[in-house]
Amino acid sequence: MNVRIFPCGFLFILMAVVAFSGCVSPTPAGSTAVPSFEKTVVPSIMERPVTHADTTRTPEPAQSITEQLASVRSTNPVWIEAYRIFNNMKTTEYIHTTTVDEVKGIYKFDCLGFVDYVLKNGAPEAFKSAGHGYERPELVVYANYFKKCNEVPNADGWSRVAHPVDLKPGDICLWQKTSADSVGHMWIIAGTPKVNPERKDEVMVRIFDSDGVHGDDSRAVKSYKYGLGSGVMGMMVDTQGNPIGLYWQGGNLTSTGTLDPTIVCGRYNK
Repeated sequence: MNVRIFPCGFLFILMAVVAFSGCVSPTPAGSTAVPSFEKTVVPSIMERPVTHADTTRTPEPAQSITEQLASVRSTNPVWIEAYRIFNNMKTTEYIHTTTVDEVKGIYKFDCLGFVDYVLKNGAPEAFKSAGHGYERPELVVYANYFKKCNEVPNADGWSRVAHPVDLKPGDICLWQKTSADSVGHMWIIAGTPKVNPERKDEVMVRIFDSDGVHGDDSRAVKSYKYGLGSGVMGMMVDTQGNPIGLYWQGGNLTSTGTLDPTIVCGRYNK
């Protein structure tokens, strides 16, 4: 019987091929095999860039309007009275004649009537000086008074706030619009201003006023849309920080601003 002897080298190669084919699964068509001896290293959360899909960090919940106002710490009598009225309010309406029932929580007035009422009750001496003794001063009376003030308080306790970013709760701002359909607007600062990171010419600040809905506004979820409420107003500023107009819907990037240089703000310091 003839016996064929395989060379040792050939036998070794044949055994190696058989052994290797038993450890590797067949590779599906169109895919690339990853050798079993390679280790995929996944970077830690601290090493890889954070994306919008990254859910490892939980953002802090946004404060409600009630929480935002409750967190304000101010001894300004204008702020204190405006905040009291806002909390006491049960019914409101925007009308040009002031009608108030404190017991029932009824507050009906326009923007000027609201500021008048706050000053009369919260800071009567301030009302007398800024309103020149009028029972219902026109908006232009306040405007002319604030324009004459300096940044240092005068004998009556009033000073002018030149830059919206420096406003504080209780400050009063007005927009002296001169047109046939409007005389402008007037509001009381209710929070701390901050620059809109997406629109550098906008200083956003929470306010109290009697008018329509602003950004993040208490009136937006009410049956009424006009009357006393609190929302975010955007104040347009130039490169020096001076007020030059308004974004009615503060913080809303789709809203357009209204340029107007007649905006002026005052602060009662007593």
